[in-house]
Amino acid sequence: MVVPWQRDGPDDMHDLLSAIGDLGATLTPRLVLLSITAIFAAAILRGFTGFGFSLAAVPLLSLFMSPAQAVPIAVGLQLLGSLLDFRSASKQCDWHSLRWLMLGALIGSPLGTLILSEIPAAVARLVISSITLLAVLALGRGFALPAIPPRPVTATTGFISGLFNGLAAMPGPPAVAYYMSVPLPRATTRASLLVFFLMTSIAAAIAAFAVGLITVRTISLSLLGLPAMWIGTQFGEMAFRRGTDAIHRHVSITSLGLIALVSAIRGISELI
Repeated sequence: MVVPWQRDGPDDMHDLLSAIGDLGATLTPRLVLLSITAIFAAAILRGFTGFGFSLAAVPLLSLFMSPAQAVPIAVGLQLLGSLLDFRSASKQCDWHSLRWLMLGALIGSPLGTLILSEIPAAVARLVISSITLLAVLALGRGFALPAIPPRPVTATTGFISGLFNGLAAMPGPPAVAYYMSVPLPRATTRASLLVFFLMTSIAAAIAAFAVGLITVRTISLSLLGLPAMWIGTQFGEMAFRRGTDAIHRHVSITSLGLIALVSAIRGISELI
């Protein structure tokens, strides 16, 4: 008698060993070293501002791998790093505003995806970058709200973040602009953004997995880069603690402006 699992076992084992062999061949020391260096640099920005990891990580990783590989690695690390930071960030963040932001984002994301099915992605990126640049100009000129906005305004901001997420996987600009304009301590602002991006990274990771972008290779590189991300985040946090409110605001606004410029360049290149 031939037992089914005895018959299929050698073939399954051969496939597994082949996959491991292929992985070892592609994960060269040079690739691993370059990836860790890029992840470390991006993590410093994230540790200082509470956002911007993908802004730095994706372009740096794309210097030596395709964007289709760089994006899921950044998404995976953003998720893993946010999970590591959640315990401390959850104690400092402003849950009152976060609840309404996330509620609005949950409503806006599906609508943004629906709109994206009707307009070109490049046009959506250009619209988002234009709106973000206007926010950067306003913040740079000292725009600030005298008090925490009422719930409808906060929920509307979350809704716009959801629209941006559905249109171009960019939920950050509205949330960053919101927290940079409200009268909250910078430690609370940073913690709130860390928690907000945990929620959005969960959605991004699910989407990347659904379309097959998350593979054994990207998971392996994410896990290999996790220590570098943690250490880089600690360095960024140390700089944050030693810095001032003015420096934190300047770096955050500059980073937000870079997000808008990168999005605009990508949108224009897709239209050409």
